[in-house]
Amino acid sequence: MRTYSSLLLSVACIALTAPAFAQTDAASESATVNLIRLLVKQHVITQKNADALLKEAEAEAANARAAAATPAPQPVAETQSPPPPAPGVVRVPYVPEIVKNQIRDEVKEDVLKQAKNENWAQPDAVPAWTKRITWMGDFRFRDEFDLYSNTNDNELVDYATLNSSGPIDINSDTNPNAIPLLNTTQNRLDQLSLRLHLGMIANVADGVLVGVRIATGKDDSPVSTTQLLGGGLDKKAIWLDQAYITLKPFKWDWLTFGRMPDPFLRTDLVYDDNLNFDGAIDAVQTKEAGAQGLGGFATLGAFPLEYVASGFPTNSFVKSPDRTKWLLAAQIGTDWTTEKFDWQFGVAYYDFQNLQGQLSVPCATYAGIKQCSTDPTKPAFMQKGNTLFLIRNIIPNPSSPTDYAQPQFVGLAENYGELDATSEFTTRVSSHYHLVLDADFVRNMAYDANAVCRYAPAGLPLNDVNPGTTTQTIQGVPETVQNFDPCDPQTTPNTKAQLDSGPNAWMVKATFGVPKPRAPWEWNVSFGYKYIQADAVVDAFNDHDFHQGGTNAKGYFVGASLGLFDNTWLTARWLSANEVSGPPLAIDVLQLDLNASF
Repeated sequence: MRTYSSLLLSVACIALTAPAFAQTDAASESATVNLIRLLVKQHVITQKNADALLKEAEAEAANARAAAATPAPQPVAETQSPPPPAPGVVRVPYVPEIVKNQIRDEVKEDVLKQAKNENWAQPDAVPAWTKRITWMGDFRFRDEFDLYSNTNDNELVDYATLNSSGPIDINSDTNPNAIPLLNTTQNRLDQLSLRLHLGMIANVADGVLVGVRIATGKDDSPVSTTQLLGGGLDKKAIWLDQAYITLKPFKWDWLTFGRMPDPFLRTDLVYDDNLNFDGAIDAVQTKEAGAQGLGGFATLGAFPLEYVASGFPTNSFVKSPDRTKWLLAAQIGTDWTTEKFDWQFGVAYYDFQNLQGQLSVPCATYAGIKQCSTDPTKPAFMQKGNTLFLIRNIIPNPSSPTDYAQPQFVGLAENYGELDATSEFTTRVSSHYHLVLDADFVRNMAYDANAVCRYAPAGLPLNDVNPGTTTQTIQGVPETVQNFDPCDPQTTPNTKAQLDSGPNAWMVKATFGVPKPRAPWEWNVSFGYKYIQADAVVDAFNDHDFHQGGTNAKGYFVGASLGLFDNTWLTARWLSANEVSGPPLAIDVLQLDLNASF
């Protein structure tokens, strides 16, 4: 591209045939001099740069005149080349007027084009605040197949729907066939969906950032922004996915407030990749990401999960006391980067407070009471797997003590304090390919197998129970029946039902290739295995694809990605999972994705 060097050449050429430039406001006979003055008046270049340009051109012209005054060399033979010019001497041939005009026009065109592209010819044409905003986004089109084993139990209760649609009368005599059940046997094929994230980060000032992102989603699920297509071609919903402010009082420390991206080193064994956090964090990092050497990091966070409504219960003069559900989190770790590998390791503790369900005081729903005292202790969102119990202590209807409605919610039987150790090791195998090894182990330190019996004989666990057997005499005939009460002190160890849960979960994963294929024909393949006992983690927040979300699941997963264009790639995943314990529930999921990021 022709730039100021072209302009300098033009000035030098004109200087040979035009009078020396005098810094006055009078018009010059030189078109180039007038052009430079015009560029100064239009604020394309500064007066200082114009003076320097003219001074250098005058020096070139002086050298040319000196060279012209030098005695002509003796004629040489036609076969000989002329001697080289003396140091500092430049030979300048005659430049016709038409060539001068062409040079002038080309210089003017190039300078103005550059000025427009770089936004310095019209400094006020684009508002300054737009230069402080960075836009980003991603899009995914998916075809999904959900495949169920025909040997699965087809009477598994959908407790998430019971809570979200409840309270639901669980008495089959007064509300037959009304308890929602999971689909466990009928495949769902070719489910087309999309996912869109569109966000911006604004540099408000040095050390102050504001981030905002919107996303698609069929509902307000915290773990999915996938929107199914179809629905009669109806319009699709957009949700506020992130909105936060980050303050950086020091280079190594930043504070974030609002609804923010996941700030922890973790895998989807604990938190789904779509999960964002509401609250505040303080994060410290001793070295920049990717920088060579050994560094450390630490993150503290406080995140409110759910508040008790200020007017609860609405039908009573006495209101419920405050019982906010919180997640308090802390993580420390190391980041060791060399030319050959990058290893990150972190240990975190996630303390969930007031998440455990509570049994209500006796509640006379038959008398028209719509709210029982502990209704707010039900989870705001859940998937499946955690041990549950009925949280309403419903008083029988005196007029029909054996046949009365029992509208119920369910709550979590256990507390959750998750100790999580996460490792990610990346090594360069060749100039193009990497091997990435991920490992994650979680233990619920608050797990207590006896917690399920704290409200016995009321509030017994509904799921994750391995039934025992007992003998009952029915119409004078002894019969062996199943016993689902793990808290019954009258049964022997051989006949007593047992809680079939656990506090542990782990995952391993290996990825080979380009970790993030974003260029044509870049690729990677991955393989992993998960094992998640029922009460190892809160089932509301972990991966929503494996076993279709939640806990009490084990199995493998494989995947592959291939770059098609810049920032456009295909991904295929196969996830195969069974139950860890309890009734059979095998679910395979195939996902084919077309992705683009910008």
